[in-house]
Amino acid sequence: MIEIPKELLFDEGLIKQFSELGYAHFVVPARDHIEAYSSFGKGYNLDGVKEQIFHIHMCPNNNVMWEQIDFRDYLNANPERAKLYEDLKIDLASKFKNDRGSYVLGKTDFVNETLNIIKEKANG
Repeated sequence: MIEIPKELLFDEGLIKQFSELGYAHFVVPARDHIEAYSSFGKGYNLDGVKEQIFHIHMCPNNNVMWEQIDFRDYLNANPERAKLYEDLKIDLASKFKNDRGSYVLGKTDFVNETLNIIKEKANG
């Protein structure tokens, strides 16, 4: 996750630089309460054969995607919850081998439940 000013969010020069490093650019569309942001991926192949996969997400610091850092930290501190997430991801990866969109959507409820747990603990 990289913080980027809103005015550089979809900057063609920046996108070109990442493309030259082998990254594909994706505009993640606005949805629910998440503003659109840039994502870069490296390692995907259309035939389903994958190299090491890398994702870079770029958005301003007020984008709700920054909650993913809290999600990561919570999983690091809670191995039982992390194992549930691992099991879910393995199951989704086998069901949606070449369908990243469905794979990501399949994780949404778990991520939102975990974020709600984090918020409840923060609020006492």
